[in-house]
Amino acid sequence: MNRREVLQLLSRVAVVPLLTPASPEAVWDLGRAIHGRLAGRTGRTLDAHQLETVTQIAELILPETNTPGATSVRVPEFIDLMLTEWYPAAERQRFLEGLADIDTRGGLDYGGVFVDLRAADQGALLEALDGVKGAESSAEDAFATVKELTIFGYFTSEVVMKDVTHHQVIPGRFNGCIPR
Repeated sequence: MNRREVLQLLSRVAVVPLLTPASPEAVWDLGRAIHGRLAGRTGRTLDAHQLETVTQIAELILPETNTPGATSVRVPEFIDLMLTEWYPAAERQRFLEGLADIDTRGGLDYGGVFVDLRAADQGALLEALDGVKGAESSAEDAFATVKELTIFGYFTSEVVMKDVTHHQVIPGRFNGCIPR
């Protein structure tokens, strides 16, 4: 699935609440609140190599075109903050082990860690992981998490909400049942 297909899909369907807040509005509020807290917060859970891996994966999922890419709206920092403040320690550890497995798979299949692979090899590796149900702490499991958080972080960013999806944060006036 390419970026355009993702945008078309999400423009037709509301983003599924990844963290199961009470309502769709709560999902948007949560995303905006997390984005508002990103300033100066990076590398709290992810080390430099892990952050670079997440950055490259997120940018492959939602690359910059005529609209901002995942990196432009700080999705990698969003993912780091989510892992730090919202994920329980066991799930965070499971994710980090899965991220290491992505590097292992890159080494086995393409001769290097993910960040050092050619773009075509990175894409091929992610395509092999996409949609596959893997065991806990597997590369498939980690990629599914990065993909979910990338889409959630991207579509709840202010830039994307205003300039790409044209979501009204504060809707206009509603005058119900007023006779004409």
